[in-house]
Amino acid sequence: MLRPLWIAFRAAAIAAAVFWALLTIVDKTGWQVPYGLSSLTEPLVFFVVFFFGILMVK
Repeated sequence: MLRPLWIAFRAAAIAAAVFWALLTIVDKTGWQVPYGLSSLTEPLVFFVVFFFGILMVK
């Protein structure tokens, strides 16, 4: 019963760490979404992390 909960918690912690690491890298490099859509940088990073997370599910 606790194993699926532990797996979900571990996956959420890893995804959050990757998300914040990528946002830190994006902020340090100064990268922004082109064409004046700089407010979409954070949602775009979230989508990329979420998409790759879905692809890694068995």
